[in-house]
Amino acid sequence: MAMISMGDMAQTFVLRQMSTNMKQDATTAAKELATGRSADVGRKLAGELAPLNGIETSLSRLNGYKVATDNAALTANAMQNVFENINRLTENLGTSLLNAGTMESTRTLSALANDAAQRFESVLTALNTTVGGRSLFAGVANDSPAVASPDVILTALETAITAAGAVTADDINTTVTAWFQSPTGFGAIGYTGGTGAARFAISSDDKADLAITAADPALRDTLKSLALVALVDRATVVPNSGVAADLARAAGTSLLQSASDRASLQGRLGLTQARIDQAQTRNTAEQSMLEIARADLVAIDPFEAATRMEAAQTQLETLYSVTARLSRLSLVDFLR
Repeated sequence: MAMISMGDMAQTFVLRQMSTNMKQDATTAAKELATGRSADVGRKLAGELAPLNGIETSLSRLNGYKVATDNAALTANAMQNVFENINRLTENLGTSLLNAGTMESTRTLSALANDAAQRFESVLTALNTTVGGRSLFAGVANDSPAVASPDVILTALETAITAAGAVTADDINTTVTAWFQSPTGFGAIGYTGGTGAARFAISSDDKADLAITAADPALRDTLKSLALVALVDRATVVPNSGVAADLARAAGTSLLQSASDRASLQGRLGLTQARIDQAQTRNTAEQSMLEIARADLVAIDPFEAATRMEAAQTQLETLYSVTARLSRLSLVDFLR
């Protein structure tokens, strides 16, 4: 039988290669044991990767929907908070204005008008709320404020009232109402946002439309009511206390009506929030199901992985022992 001898350098190379392979086998088995996932998915699935690719695609799509639903929920919640803030700012103000309009005390009316003017400014600030750098009530132009400053709006109203020659409460109220309804009035000067609003794709077959802007009639009428009283406070186009009292009554009536309209708007927003919540629940359930299916496809037998790891470690220890013994061999030992 022919003998094949191996030089020292070749022997060293072979032993080193065997050591590397055994270490790799042990590391792979340990990784599989720790993750519960096959290190060679292609081999595990015998090359049939279509089911796994389909699951991965669906999970990627659901991750995109998660970002959209999270953003939609954040935006809708922030909008509801703004509505609640406006409700607090205008709560009982309509009734107070109606009562003040029947009083003869100009001091009481003046104090209430000054308070209403400050609330007008606060409501405008609330409508300019931003979340994540996006203006909530500015429509598609969400990189800019939704409404102008109170001084800009009131100055434009004073100009319109003067141009119309309005001096009675009815004429002033009519002029202010027309300005807020006009595309060249509030639509061009007071509202600085855009038309429409972004739609959030919250699932494969549903979109959340948060198309509520500061130009919505319910919010616009709230601003009109407060602007009427703010004009009384400025007193530049209100000729006397009688006209001021009549404007206060008109503003109170309008403010009570706009509160009802805002409630309807909030209800519509609440329905959208419910749809967003439902979509989040569905998407989370589908994601969990797909993750379980993916885990089942690439899962390994932990007992088999542990056995392979132990076998690789045993082989590695044996190789180290053989290598150590070979390294101690010498010509003197061989000739003995």
